[in-house]
Amino acid sequence: MLISTLVPRYGKIYCSAFTSNLRSIARSVRLDLTQHHTLLPRYASQDVATDQCPLKFELGPYTAAEIEPSTIERVANDDEFLNKLQKSISYWKSNKYTSAWISVPVNRARLVEQLSDGNGPFGFDLHHANSTQQTIVMKKWLNEAKEDLIPPFATHQVGCAGFVLNDNNELLLIKEWSGPLSATGRTPSKQWKLPGGLLDAGESLEEATVREVYEETGVPCDFEGVLSFWHRHGLKWGTSDLYYVCLLKPRSLQLNICPVEVSDARWMHVDDFLQTEDHPLITHVLEQAFLLDKSQAIGKDSRKRLEPKAKMASGSVQWPGRNPYPTYTSVVTKREK
Repeated sequence: MLISTLVPRYGKIYCSAFTSNLRSIARSVRLDLTQHHTLLPRYASQDVATDQCPLKFELGPYTAAEIEPSTIERVANDDEFLNKLQKSISYWKSNKYTSAWISVPVNRARLVEQLSDGNGPFGFDLHHANSTQQTIVMKKWLNEAKEDLIPPFATHQVGCAGFVLNDNNELLLIKEWSGPLSATGRTPSKQWKLPGGLLDAGESLEEATVREVYEETGVPCDFEGVLSFWHRHGLKWGTSDLYYVCLLKPRSLQLNICPVEVSDARWMHVDDFLQTEDHPLITHVLEQAFLLDKSQAIGKDSRKRLEPKAKMASGSVQWPGRNPYPTYTSVVTKREK
């Protein structure tokens, strides 16, 4: 419930809720974090409805009671649903559930006003709108003796850039278009930059970076690792941004750009970039990961592909009974003597 998609400039934004009070929630409901270490994944679907609870619900993270859209759809009459919900809230409170969540289908949005009425019997708060499921997600903290510690809606977007380096030590660079798509006077951006974009929901860094590079330039690549990332704040709608620069090796040098997003693309030797360009992020990666600056030239005759001093290689971590989590770990690059 804490992962969703928003409508961004280009494509989708994948958002993740990162908050410091997750451990506080665990303490408040006396759960062992070694077994339930995060709110982000949903537990396996577990129908825990009983004859005593009027509405069917599912057990969510940290002893939450969750009403899915299908439950609301089965009760066509709003008054009947609200009556059953009021009795269900009493059941959840008496059985020590920490919170209640309702995913209201947009075609039943009229329920939102009654659920959120501060003077009414329900007292639900709006948590977020799920554009994928077309639902309005509302929550109610049930433990009145404890502070409401439910994290806010997703706060981060995640993006990636492909640092595509070929065997001739040439970087793949692009220029985007500036101005609206419908404008006749669109102009290329001034700076050369790395191809990249935002992750789709459920997509790994490896998948997204390879996809974005191919979509924008037509160059298929293999993922080699993460070189750098930034974490910045204050974006649209108050979101923050995680942006990863990933090392890729091209399978082909043939360019076939996307004319909608990209005005130009080229391969540029690292020496030429350092002498003629000043893109802050690319310069930072060359200086910090490859130990290169304007005073150092590797030479265009060199046929030894540059290696970073270290990179975060892809791997996985797995808990019993769960799918592996893509995990990136720093490793020192082995250099030839």
